[in-house]
Amino acid sequence: MGIPENYIEYQYHIDALKNDSNYKKQVLKIRKIVQQRQLASYMSDSKWIRLLVAINRLDFAPAFMTKLLKDPIDQNTETQFLNTVPWYFGDWQPFYQEGMPIFNTIEYLIVKPMLSEHQGRLIADKILDQTDQFRNILKSLNVMYQEYEHNGSFKIYAYR
Repeated sequence: MGIPENYIEYQYHIDALKNDSNYKKQVLKIRKIVQQRQLASYMSDSKWIRLLVAINRLDFAPAFMTKLLKDPIDQNTETQFLNTVPWYFGDWQPFYQEGMPIFNTIEYLIVKPMLSEHQGRLIADKILDQTDQFRNILKSLNVMYQEYEHNGSFKIYAYR
């Protein structure tokens, strides 16, 4: 499915939620947080869709951790994620496919475009590295990001 079809499908599912009172409360809460913290939005729904489509063209979907607007920062978890090479894939799918949260709830993602493959007990794990490809995707889509060069991770800002 191409970008226009993915965007239409995403909007269809968002429109279906608009009658849900819990979703309405969540939208109001997000607006209040954005206003109180004076945040600017850096990612639109269409930019998220383009990013997901591009990521799914990589050799593997890189692991990521999500920081939602409503959640406090968990520095210990972020540090642990930044300092390890994941052995698992990220689920770069929209919320209705049980992947990422609804896009407007995301404050930022921390992405590690590396994968550790177990080789055996006596052999060191093989590290697959897509850092350059991932960086090129972010640049080509004009995504606002911060790169942690010492460990090959990226922070993608949805709001800042």
